[in-house]
Amino acid sequence: MLKHCLDFMRAFVCVVYLRMSSDLQNKRSPDQQYQEIVTRIERKGYPWVIVKVYRDDAKTGRTIRNRPGYMQMMQDIKTGVIQPDLILVDTAERLGRVNELSAIRDDLRDRYGVLVLTADSDFADPNTPGGRALGMVETMRSTEHGRILAHNVVRGKKDAARLKHWPGGKAPIGYRLELVIRTDHGRSEVDYSFLVPNAAIRGFINLLFEKAAATAWGGTRLAKFFNSHEVTPKELIPLSPATISYMLQNEIYYGEYVWNKHSTGIVADVRVVEPNAEEDVLRIPEFCEPLVSRALWEEVRRLREMRSERVAAAFAARNSTDKLLKILAPGATINYLLSGLVFCPDCDRRMRATSTGVYTNKAGRSKRYTNYVCSGFSAGQCVNGVKIPEKWLRGVVVETLLRRLLPGLGEISSGNGRA
Repeated sequence: MLKHCLDFMRAFVCVVYLRMSSDLQNKRSPDQQYQEIVTRIERKGYPWVIVKVYRDDAKTGRTIRNRPGYMQMMQDIKTGVIQPDLILVDTAERLGRVNELSAIRDDLRDRYGVLVLTADSDFADPNTPGGRALGMVETMRSTEHGRILAHNVVRGKKDAARLKHWPGGKAPIGYRLELVIRTDHGRSEVDYSFLVPNAAIRGFINLLFEKAAATAWGGTRLAKFFNSHEVTPKELIPLSPATISYMLQNEIYYGEYVWNKHSTGIVADVRVVEPNAEEDVLRIPEFCEPLVSRALWEEVRRLREMRSERVAAAFAARNSTDKLLKILAPGATINYLLSGLVFCPDCDRRMRATSTGVYTNKAGRSKRYTNYVCSGFSAGQCVNGVKIPEKWLRGVVVETLLRRLLPGLGEISSGNGRA
């Protein structure tokens, strides 16, 4: 059996990772974490050297790839840019609230010779039996704390909804929050809030539903229409197709609040949304003043369901399977080399690869042209309607990479007319 024991009085090279989950939290939390780590090192008298500090502000620990500071730290370690002995964090939760936490720590230890130590445990040695047991507890604590906290929050939100109080988050477009203030022990604070119509926007909401009912347009065409229409309030422009679709299917606009329609979770570092059973959904009629009639809302819903059924049938025909258990995070198939890497110079949105229909040329061969276009152009969110041929852009990028990384090979490829 291999036996390793950490000699704390060696001059270990360390990096520090700091994180706070939300911009609603104490802005000085990462600074406090750093001060706690340094204070404990000095109190112990360890001759450790901190060479770099990585930090993520307002980044949830439930995912990994959305944390640039964490990703940069891991990339620096794996590429040898830095070669630390220790990663120091205030608590294990700062490193992440993911089920893979133990695997991450094991990989760092076994492949890169890096140990993760926590200040709240007085930098307990993870090589000892006690340290390994503590590591398992920390992993369970980091994930279970989130689950218990979510349970408590959901319980409170459900009670607020039953009382017809707004349970939290931004008010839906067309409404604003009316605050109710209470005074306890001489201090004034918000007791609760409820929805009231926003007089400057409520007329637009009714026009949106009337246009959707009259035309049966989808979110993209409606967004393009209203982004160029003078009736749209300036503060709402540019409207996205997703925003339009969300509004048209939201029951709040005829006065009913529907809560807990979906459950969310993180699977394979991807946010997964699943519909809840009807018995788990909470419906509160007459929750607020309606902005449209129930009949108009139902007509829009009927038209949208007809569209969605056609789309769902086409999708099912392309992806038919006999598998009984649903794949939670199936990922995506990338057909083009630069998918997700091309950005619009005007609005900084990702440019989407779109293809023409298949047609037959004079030689009898089937052809299809693919171009990158700004994903916001079709909905009127961006004025950039330039189409960039996928084949040409791919050739330019590959040739540039070859020229920079392998100058000789790049010249040969260019001379042969190959990208």
